[in-house]
Amino acid sequence: MKVVFQGNDIADVSEIQSVSVITADKRIEVHVKRKTGETEEKVYDLPIRKSSFKRTWAEEVAKDLERFSEAPNTPIEQVIASTAWARGYLQVKLDVNSDTSARGLACLCWYRSLSGNRTVEQLELRTGLSADEIEKIASTDSYKQHVKDLIFKERDADEFKKWVVTDWGENMPARFGKIMRLSKETATELINSVAEKHGIDLSELKGSLTPRRKNTIPNSDLVPERTIGSGNSSVYLYYYPQYRESSESKGEKVWECKIGRTIHGEADGRIRGQATGLPESPKIGLHIKTDRPKEIERIIHGILKVRRKHIEEAPGREWFLTSPNEVEEIYKFIGESSRESAS
Repeated sequence: MKVVFQGNDIADVSEIQSVSVITADKRIEVHVKRKTGETEEKVYDLPIRKSSFKRTWAEEVAKDLERFSEAPNTPIEQVIASTAWARGYLQVKLDVNSDTSARGLACLCWYRSLSGNRTVEQLELRTGLSADEIEKIASTDSYKQHVKDLIFKERDADEFKKWVVTDWGENMPARFGKIMRLSKETATELINSVAEKHGIDLSELKGSLTPRRKNTIPNSDLVPERTIGSGNSSVYLYYYPQYRESSESKGEKVWECKIGRTIHGEADGRIRGQATGLPESPKIGLHIKTDRPKEIERIIHGILKVRRKHIEEAPGREWFLTSPNEVEEIYKFIGESSRESAS
């Protein structure tokens, strides 16, 4: 494991003598002892962008470097979780086929967007991977999941809204995708997924991703297969045909379905916003019209969770292993006319 200093000087972490944060000059100072025939001491100023200097993370970098200098054989899992590596001061060798590498590359690209170092050469230097190996990792589902986790972890709901609308605007998918080594379509899918997890409807945010929905789903694909109940709002179930076909080919009667709700609106508009950038059009398997969508949705979710049908690892909180028939049976069991059952 090595530390990369300004000017591409490289030193083993075991050679670090001390590290300090100089607040006044906004820099991290590293004192290194090298053995080149005779002991040579050199002081390095780590290259911090002064406009983005934060004492908290600078202190974390200093602590990381000191800790690694005392334990140069630290497991790579701990290294890539460090601020020092994320911010660009450590060079490691990643394994192209490792989930650890996928997580590490996601962290590196994420923090790279903050530090301004966006070249492939910088990624190659920091990871020990070739450009082709970097692209291979970035194409995996594991990498995409780690990117999504980072977005959700680093941006709470309010910060996420500001990030999407104010900081980036409608060009966000292309710009964010470029930084994270993702296609514009994949970046859009991940952003929409995190929005859903935060409970945010991007279609209601001015200047958000709504302009990308011009290649929208045909109206014919969003005609509900079955509509029941009455009211001005709705609870809906939709699924992707490939999920149903895969399950039925195995003789199974349930598959991955999303159950959500709309208030004073049709289900198709809500679903269009959630399905942007995905490879096939969803099917609305069940459309329940109601004036109490929040209550009905909550009870259906609750019963399916009791039946252990909730898919916890899916993006968002509304995916279940179920079917339109099962959900309709639950709705009939609830009894729309009984307010007592929905309270």
